[in-house]
Order: sequence, then C-alpha cells, then structure tokens
Amino acid sequence: MKKLVLPFLIPCGIFAQVGINTSMPAATLEIAAKNATGITTAVDGMLIPRIDRQRAQNMTAIPVSTLIYINDTSTGAQTGNAINIDNTGFYFFNGTAWVKVNANIYNSDGALTENRTVTQTDHTLAFNGTSTNAFSVNGATFSVDAANNRVGIGTSVPTAKMEIASGADGSSGLKFTNINNTTPPTSNTSPLGIDASGNVVVQSSVTTSFRSFNINATTPTSSSVAIGSLEFRYPSTTCTNTDSYLQIRTTTGTNNTGIIHGIYRTAQNGSGFINSVPLTITPTFANIGAGIPSNPNPALIPINCTQDGHAQFTFFSYVDKTFYRLSFHIADGDGLGFGALGYIFVELQR
Repeated sequence: MKKLVLPFLIPCGIFAQVGINTSMPAATLEIAAKNATGITTAVDGMLIPRIDRQRAQNMTAIPVSTLIYINDTSTGAQTGNAINIDNTGFYFFNGTAWVKVNANIYNSDGALTENRTVTQTDHTLAFNGTSTNAFSVNGATFSVDAANNRVGIGTSVPTAKMEIASGADGSSGLKFTNINNTTPPTSNTSPLGIDASGNVVVQSSVTTSFRSFNINATTPTSSSVAIGSLEFRYPSTTCTNTDSYLQIRTTTGTNNTGIIHGIYRTAQNGSGFINSVPLTITPTFANIGAGIPSNPNPALIPINCTQDGHAQFTFFSYVDKTFYRLSFHIADGDGLGFGALGYIFVELQR
C-alpha cells in the first residue's frame, strides 16, 4: 500500500486527477480493476467504511454525500439523523439524515415526499399475490385477500367475494349517490335483500305504488296510479252518498285479460265477499268490478264515500303473467274532523 499511496498523492496536486491501477484517470478519482477479465480469484472492488448504527448516529459535521455501509442495527436507535436506518446496507448523508441507497418499495418501506401520478396509457398495472391482506389501504380500509380471492372494505378478513363492514350496527356502509328512495323502480327486475348472515340475496319481484288524494278539495289531487301494465284512478272529485267506482285501464295499447278474485268490500253499514270472475281491461278507463248479483251491473264493485267504503282484491294477468294486489278506500272523514280523502295502493309480483 505504501508504494501506491505516495506516487499517486503527488500527481493529485499537479493534475487534480488520481488513478488507481491506471495511469490515465478519466475523472477526479478512477479506480480500475487489476483483473477486469479472466478467471483469477483475487478480489477487485472498493470497500466503503463499515460501521454500526450507533456510530453513524453520533457523527457530527457530516459532509453531504458521505457514503457508509451499516453492518449492524442492533445498536443506537432509529431516531435523529438515523431515522431511516432500519436495516443493514449502504447509506448516504443528505445534509439532514442518512438515506438508504437504492431504497424502493420492493426492498424497504418508505414514504412519499410529494404527490405522484402513474400514467398507464395502454400499459397494465398488476399486483400478484397469494396471501391474505396481500394489498391494503390503511389495513382494513380496503383489503385484498389474494389467498381466497376476496375483497374487504372495512375489514382485512373478508368472508365473501366482497364484504363491507361499516363498523356501525344497522348501517350497511353502502351508498348509491344517484339512486335513492324516489328513483322509479325498473320493471321485470327483482329486489335485493339481506339474509340472516348479512349476505345480499335476490328476493321475489315485488313492486308497490301508493297514492293518496283529496276529495271535495278546492284543488283536487290526482288519484292516478300506474304500475306494471295497468293504471288505476278514482274519477270523482265529490264525496256523495251515491255509489262510486275505481277505474282501470291498460297502458300497453292492447287489452289485458285475466281473472279478478278474492274481492272483499266493507262500509259502515256492512261488508261482503264477491266471487271471482274473468276480467278484460281495455286501453280506455272503465269502472272495475266482478259479479255482484244485487247490482244491476254485475261487473262493478260499488263503494260509498260517506259510508267510508273500502275494497280489496287481486287480479292475475294472463297477458304479462303478473299478479296485482290492490286496496282502494274513500271516506268523508266527518267522524275524525278532516276532509274527504282517498287512497289507492297497488302491489305487483312477477
């Protein structure tokens, strides 16, 4: 070593370039391998000072870019200028702390120093894993169970393909911003429900519609209720002691044929059950009913407003294979001190 040091220190002051194993240094310091090729077992390279974390932590007045190799992290503490020293390896000093050389998410933890954007264009970004919680955001905020092909929101141990744990009893944790309880239902669909284990299941296809309306009002309220392929209404705006009728029409433009049955009607002065009969509904509103022997028109179901009339029945359409259940009520409201009111409630099931 003495033969190497003295000859090269002298040219350093003259030429400002030092070469080790080379007489033509191409930089301030160039270290050339003694054996760049061949099969020799002699070691070529440069050894950076090897120290433990405690030694690195206690250094003062450290020049920026100083390079060291930490060979032991059992000493000292991961604080101060050693905040980043969590494992053995190369570190350089950035003026404030020792920073791991070549640190990345593949071999060490880290923190973003500012926002980052990944522009994928036509390239894919894939995460391949085989463990539970293989990918997560804040632990349980979002968790991918790659071992069982499951995703958890609010849980890191999902028990279904997707599980949402809201953390609050009685709250699903799921919200649809553009769909709410005023959004019209879609026909020919089945609603979703929750079973005893919290699983989302398909229920029977039940759709309901309800309309209440005023009678004898200065501004009459619309009584029209459209559901499925039918539309119902109460045509009168006056509450009298004469019989009145619910009206119905088909909204498809063609006749709807089926059977009306289970007809039951009540009033203050009595009640009665009416036998089932076939019914053809046309595109024009018409009074609805079934065989009532005492009525001159056996196709009608009369109810009386001043007698607080009520009727309920079912209609099965042979045309669209739909089951309708309907309740219809009108009352003058005199006994309760309010004006004449009515309501129509219809439910269909496919």
